[in-house]
Amino acid sequence: MKKIILMLLFFITVGSLSYGQSVLQTAEGLDYTKLLLPSLEELFENAKRSPSVEMFESKMMEQDNLLKSEKRSWLKYFKVGGSWQYGNIGVNSMFTDQNTPLFYQYSGAKQNALFVSGTVSVPFDDVFDRSNRVKRQKMQRRSTELEMEKWFDEQKVRIIDSYVKLTNAMSILKKKTENLTLTEAQLKTVEADFANGHAAISDLNAAKKMEVEAYEAYKLTESTITAELLHLEILSRTKIISK
Repeated sequence: MKKIILMLLFFITVGSLSYGQSVLQTAEGLDYTKLLLPSLEELFENAKRSPSVEMFESKMMEQDNLLKSEKRSWLKYFKVGGSWQYGNIGVNSMFTDQNTPLFYQYSGAKQNALFVSGTVSVPFDDVFDRSNRVKRQKMQRRSTELEMEKWFDEQKVRIIDSYVKLTNAMSILKKKTENLTLTEAQLKTVEADFANGHAAISDLNAAKKMEVEAYEAYKLTESTITAELLHLEILSRTKIISK
């Protein structure tokens, strides 16, 4: 029975050692304890490339064009027209009386004529309301600009929040890495003592439990860092680990 227990402990130990060799690395082979984050200024600047900013800018360009059209709307009060004619005018006639037989006569002439006309129509309600329409258009443009600034301020807050969580988790990860390394070393010592008969099975179980708990705490913090990194990438439009 003791031999079976020793064999099981051996396989568990071998598996733990091989597993522990990669716990300090992410799935992409990146050590989070050595990861350098971009500055907040860089993240803020890159966040301006967001589709939301592009949408606001496109909307403001449209409103600028509408404002230009509104400022030129006075041109609709004037209408100018014209026509040009060119061709031949022909007249057919016939004549007869009791002493004259019936005969036909044709006469024609070339014609070249140009006609120009112009009208002015000024609706007073439209004239007096024009300045108000221009002001409303300017206010709509300013409103869109303020919406973009508000969105960007809110985006900054979200980036800062994610950045603080990330830096805090990375700091905690260093401590949990040290704790995991310590529990692994303690497990090896207890395993050696157990093999030499200087430790009980309960001591080995306790050491193994501490090592597992330290590993779970490490992986939980590592998962938090991964999630926050991806979240920060989306918020700031900045490649950090997904390069």
